[in-house]
Amino acid sequence: MPDSDNVESLDAQLENLRSSISDLGYRVDSDKTKTAAALGAGVFLLFLAAGAAYDLVAGKGGVWLILGVTRETLVWIASGLGVSATILLILGFRRVRLSDTGVRAKLDLMEREYAELIERRNGARSRS
Repeated sequence: MPDSDNVESLDAQLENLRSSISDLGYRVDSDKTKTAAALGAGVFLLFLAAGAAYDLVAGKGGVWLILGVTRETLVWIASGLGVSATILLILGFRRVRLSDTGVRAKLDLMEREYAELIERRNGARSRS
C-alpha cells in the first residue's frame, strides 16, 4: 500500500508541475511573440519609409499625386513611418537584450524535474 500512496503523491506532484510548466511556458511564448511583433512591424514600417523616401529623392512624387498626396504630405508620411519604425526596432532590440533568461532557465529546470518524476512514477508502478 505504501507504493500506491507514493504513486498517487507523484501523480499529484506531476499535475502541479505540469500546470506550472504550462503557465511559465505561456509567459515565455508571450514575451517572444511581443518581441517578434515589435521587430516585424519595425522592419515593415522601415521598408515603407524607405520606399517613400526613395520616391521623394527620385522625383517620383507624381505617382502619389494621383492618390492626392502632395510632396509635403509625403515627407511627413516618410518621416512618421521612419520615426515609428525606429521606435519599434529599439523596443524590440531592448526586449531581446533585457529578456529574462532566468525564466527560461527555470522552465528548463522544471521540465527536467518533470521528466525525473515521470521516471520515478513509472519505476514505482513497475514495483507494485
